[in-house]
Amino acid sequence: MRRRVFQVGLVAGLLCVLSFSAVAQWTWTPQTGRWINLKNLPKETPELQVEYARSLLLEGDLKKAIRETNKFDSFYGDTDMADRNQFVRGEIRMAQDKPLAASQEFQLVVSSYPDTSLYGDVIAKQYEIGDSLYEKGQAKLDKRWRMFRKRPFKQAIQVYSLVIDSQPFTDEAAEAQYKVGLCHHTREEYVEAAYEYRRVIEDYTGSDWVDDASYGLATCYSDASLPPAYDQEPSRLAIDAIDEFTARYEGDDRVAELKEKRVVMRENIAQQRLQTAQFYEKRRNFKAARIYYKVVAENFEDTATAQTALQWLADNPDPEMSPSERVLQAKRVS
Repeated sequence: MRRRVFQVGLVAGLLCVLSFSAVAQWTWTPQTGRWINLKNLPKETPELQVEYARSLLLEGDLKKAIRETNKFDSFYGDTDMADRNQFVRGEIRMAQDKPLAASQEFQLVVSSYPDTSLYGDVIAKQYEIGDSLYEKGQAKLDKRWRMFRKRPFKQAIQVYSLVIDSQPFTDEAAEAQYKVGLCHHTREEYVEAAYEYRRVIEDYTGSDWVDDASYGLATCYSDASLPPAYDQEPSRLAIDAIDEFTARYEGDDRVAELKEKRVVMRENIAQQRLQTAQFYEKRRNFKAARIYYKVVAENFEDTATAQTALQWLADNPDPEMSPSERVLQAKRVS
């Protein structure tokens, strides 16, 4: 009997404690017309609430920091400090090593609050995120057997694209556009890279990034080129891009490197034409073979392959050639 009385008293005591605790946490507010949990109340002003969330960020209490930014949204909504609260959310995601989430949080600053004064800060943060992802990808390139080693470049493209969406046709967008092309180039996505480089050249003609994009376009086509047995369209595009870069930036230090690539591209195309000539020769279609040998000899005089074509033409003269033409052709070989 005594045990039962004790148990009943214990339960009653616990109920009293819980009831007191509940009363202590909840209070009626005439302003809102509802009960409010005091523990969930924000700081007294929007400014203080934002600074409190930032202080938690600096202390490393990231989970609580993000909760406090949520609290700002619940209690202060679209006040003058709302854009700064959103900016802090981006900083918290960066501290959590969530680059894509951070870039999206920063994007909400400019998309949700178009009159914000934080445009420059948002762009700077997104560049910081994009550049860090690009550097992370570069560090992984040498690790051939590591899965998803090129994923950071894809993520960087997403971040740079946000910059372009926020500031179209500005110097900031030109840089981001170039870096999108650079990321595709590094991922060996040559068609996409060439498209993005051309957008810089055509859409941002006065930008400081046009020369880098022009160089990127030339090297992109060069990197996409294939051996002579395959389609040589990339080689032809590379030559055109190299010639354009050389004409526009004659004094650029990169011209010498591009000229070396041009030699290789020309040789590849000449080799393909020579292989076509040899194909017809093996089938004893000497008329068709002679046409291709002449193409190599006359249109690719600057290549080593041209000498092979000239020698064949000298050894297999066209029956319709005059004696003087044969002598002239023999001189070209020597």
